[in-house]
Amino acid sequence: MRAYRALLVLAASLVASAQPLYDFDATSPVVELTDANFDELMSGDATSVWVVEYYADWCGHCKQFAKGYLKAADSLRGIVKFGAMNAENNPKTASANGVQGYPTVKLYMPELRRNPYTGKLNKPVVEYSG
Repeated sequence: MRAYRALLVLAASLVASAQPLYDFDATSPVVELTDANFDELMSGDATSVWVVEYYADWCGHCKQFAKGYLKAADSLRGIVKFGAMNAENNPKTASANGVQGYPTVKLYMPELRRNPYTGKLNKPVVEYSG
């Protein structure tokens, strides 16, 4: 029982000490998206294609994916906008966009559509079916 408790404490400390996956600064090619700014940045931009990654800081696959994602964002800067959202810190938006695992990448097209029930503007998502 004591070993089990120690293992739980170790696991909790590892998750709590997970380093942020991205450095969102002025020079970063990836925009930080949150529950607070997602609608403003995405729905407020009717001219750009957005690629959005939903991730968790502790996720091993996300850490491996981040290097290529940053490279793609840097290569396509000015053509396509890249965003990243920590889905664990922003569950409202992640859930609304159907995120069920990490990393999840979604492509949002530039046109805006109005939800007939809520009247809210949103971008259509291109779902991968391969």
